Amino acid sequence: MLICIDAGHYLGTPGKRCLKRIDPQETREWVLNARAADKVQEILAGYDCETMRVDDVTGQEEVTLYERVSAANRAGADLYLSIHHNAGINGGSGGGIVVYACPGADQQSKAVQQAIYQHTVAETRLRGNRANPMPEGNLYVLNASAMPAVLGEFGFMDSTTDTPQILTEAFADQLARGIVEALVEVYGLKEVDAVTYERWKDFMKRYQQEQGQLPPSDWAQEGLAQAKARGITDATRPQSEATRQEVALMINAAIK
Repeated sequence: MLICIDAGHYLGTPGKRCLKRIDPQETREWVLNARAADKVQEILAGYDCETMRVDDVTGQEEVTLYERVSAANRAGADLYLSIHHNAGINGGSGGGIVVYACPGADQQSKAVQQAIYQHTVAETRLRGNRANPMPEGNLYVLNASAMPAVLGEFGFMDSTTDTPQILTEAFADQLARGIVEALVEVYGLKEVDAVTYERWKDFMKRYQQEQGQLPPSDWAQEGLAQAKARGITDATRPQSEATRQEVALMINAAIK
């Protein structure tokens, strides 16, 4: 399964930022979108699916909506997930999470829409006060995608209640978990057995031990015996890998 992740806009998109009197830094929307997208992609790396990003992950270059959707369509993605943050409260309170599907969306899109809304609200508690938090939206990325697609607006950047929360790292973590939980529910994603560095070292140690127990190959026995007789090697672990220091000692013994 291939999941297309779209962090909406880019750093230079005009006007897409937090309200200054709530957030003096006027954090750009793309920063919030990309932070969540990065975390979703990181978590999904532990599941039996693949992901792709269609925005510029540096935020420096504008990627048009056409280019984004076209990339997803060419790749044959199974889901288009667009991550945004909202505006329109104008310094008031309220807002919350809103997840869109296109008019007449297929059942899969509606299932993803509902699951993402429910799980992200459960994780973040950012329910808000929207009359219809799961509306239809006549949005390009939803209409032009050849696969099920949803667009989430995960909190309002000009809300006195939402903005302080959505600026935090904790919110981004909760949001990403909620999105992934929704995808696991709808698509039945399974966790993969990730190999950590420590586990890799254990595997390598076991492999080296197994190699060290193998006898020499038939073609190598005569030469190995001669090298042992000349004191170049002790002939143990004939099929193990030699370290640089072991090779250096054998060369030194051969020269002498």
